[in-house]
Order: sequence, then C-alpha cells, then structure tokens
Amino acid sequence: MWIDDLILKRMAEPIAQWCWVPEDPHVILGASNRADTEIDEEACLRDNVPVLKRYGGGGTVVLHSGCVIVSVGLWVKSPYQNQLYFQLLNQAIIKGLAAWDPACGVLSQNGISDICIGSKKIAGTSLFRSKHYLLYQASILVDPNLHLIERYLKHPSKEPTYRLNRSHSDFLSSLHEFLGKTPSSSEISQFLSLTLRTIIEDLLKDHLLPPQPDHFAALEARVKRNSEFHNDP
Repeated sequence: MWIDDLILKRMAEPIAQWCWVPEDPHVILGASNRADTEIDEEACLRDNVPVLKRYGGGGTVVLHSGCVIVSVGLWVKSPYQNQLYFQLLNQAIIKGLAAWDPACGVLSQNGISDICIGSKKIAGTSLFRSKHYLLYQASILVDPNLHLIERYLKHPSKEPTYRLNRSHSDFLSSLHEFLGKTPSSSEISQFLSLTLRTIIEDLLKDHLLPPQPDHFAALEARVKRNSEFHNDP
C-alpha cells in the first residue's frame, strides 16, 4: 500500500496541498527501504500496525497522532535541483511554523533534508520526482510517542552524519520539547493548511510551472512502475 496516491491524483492542480494528523499509528517505508531491515515486523503484526510505502526516498518513520503530515504536489521548471527544492520547501515549513509561533524561526535544515532544532531532528522530509512534477512530504514531530518509535523501528540502515549513531529517543526532538508546551497537532495542521500555500508560492515563485498535461501520462506510468517494483514492503 502507498501513502502518496491522494496527492498524486491531484496532479492537474498547480499546487496540491494536504496537511493532516494520523488517527492511528502507521509505519511508512521510504521507496528503497526494506521492512526486514528497518522495522520490527513482528511488533507491527502483533499490534496490527499497517506498514505502508511512499514513492519518495528517505528513512522509515512512524506516523501517529503526535505528528503533523504535510504533503505538497507541484510543478517546477527544473527536472533537477532537488537539493534547492528541499531547501525552499523546508524553509516554507519553517516559515509556516514561525508564523504560528515565532520561536520556531530558529529551526534549520541539517543532513540532506531534515528540519532540526540544534542537532536534534524535529521533522523528516522526502521528495518524489517525475521530470517537472515534485511531491514533497514532511512529518513534523509535535508531541511524539517515542515508545512507539522505539518499538516499531530498528536503528536505520542509513543515517545522516550528524545523527552520530544516536538512538531514536536521543536523536529526535519535538515542538513540545522545544517550546516547553504541548501544542495541538490538529491546531498546527489547520494553521498550516491555511498559510502554507501562500508561503510556498512566494518562496518558489521563480521555479513554478503550471500543470503540464503532456506529462500526466508519463507521471501516471512512473507511479505504476514504482508500485509494481516495490509491490511488497
């Protein structure tokens, strides 16, 4: 199963955005991740926790009610420049959070694409590309259940240099820990739903394209190939 399909079905929109809070725990594998390497499959099976995949890269994560998930699909001029687009879209997330609480303005990018407070990760992000189409996803840790993360995820097979082999509980932070209060995931999700698109349009205005109908079929074929190649988590 896949987590990206709802946004990809909206490829005819200039910018398709979805901010949401998971009701129940889900384990999400990156496109190249293997379940037997990254997760405790027996624990997931015992607890009836679904294991899904995303088309984008990055590591395996646990989504639950202590997270806010942001998915953005858009059309961009360059079929390359992934690092630039990571930086701009991560900056959009930081600006959106800073508009909600100005203290979040000190958040920064670390590693390939993580959003951090100091040396601790507060959000993970990923990209899926099909020529001029880009699907960006961010998982923002608002008030995470570290017990669930430790229970379902093994130590990642690949990690950013700045992680320094730290455990999940030592490596991850949250808006709760950083701000010293317990914010509402639904409040943040609703706020970003209202503000993020304008921020993205402003930051990426020189890079955006209108939807490209000539590429719809190629994108659909790319998604189909990914689904077939990664059929089993």
